[in-house]
Amino acid sequence: MSLDLQTAANKRMRRGLIILAAIAAVLAVIVVLLLAFGGGKKDDGKAPAPAPTHVGPSNPTEGSEDSYASPKSWVKLPEGKERSNGLPVRFPQTDEGAAAMAVALVRAGWSISPEEVEKAAGTYSVPEEAEAAKSMAKDSAAENRKAAGIPTSGPMPQDAAFNVIPIGVQWEHQDNTHVKVSVDVRIVMSSGTGSSPDTRLVSTSTLAVWTDGDWKDHSIPPGQQPKPADIGNPEFNSAGWKAIQEGDRR
Repeated sequence: MSLDLQTAANKRMRRGLIILAAIAAVLAVIVVLLLAFGGGKKDDGKAPAPAPTHVGPSNPTEGSEDSYASPKSWVKLPEGKERSNGLPVRFPQTDEGAAAMAVALVRAGWSISPEEVEKAAGTYSVPEEAEAAKSMAKDSAAENRKAAGIPTSGPMPQDAAFNVIPIGVQWEHQDNTHVKVSVDVRIVMSSGTGSSPDTRLVSTSTLAVWTDGDWKDHSIPPGQQPKPADIGNPEFNSAGWKAIQEGDRR
């Protein structure tokens, strides 16, 4: 979203535009994952879309130990002061608080469970986008399962997994109520039945808006996020990522 559109987000928008923005937010996640994983489709003869960084299970930093680059910056994101729908909310009105909301949204909303996706959408979306985002939860979860090679319905295969791990964050302060936040995400997935786990790196960006005493997610079009890179890869630093200090979470 361009800066003038981000400014316009403060103004009253037509309902149709709001709904389209909400749908774009959910579809952005689906598109990112389909680009990363190929959607589980067979080759249709077309050139594949550019994919985010792939990291093999035995090569987590895309380089040898000699090329390992420690993160230049670390950040310990604040915890939410309260919980809603079982998720952390009421983050401080700081850039770090906005980043903490965006990371919490990724952890909760990038899921293969429709219930979890809907819960995250209802908890973190700006009010005018929440219902439209929630209505896309079932399709979003199905597409995530499809991207991981997991059947889109029915029970999960044994040992199937779809684990989303935010590893880095960066932000652009716009004003006291608007912060553009980008999250660097490591996704570890397995289709189960003895398949080896696969790891992919994906980045996403959102506009955090201070609304009713908390940060909320306002969708922006995909394609504005920094390049993903894993911790240890020199590109993690060159892309401007701050490594997330998890404390007791890991």
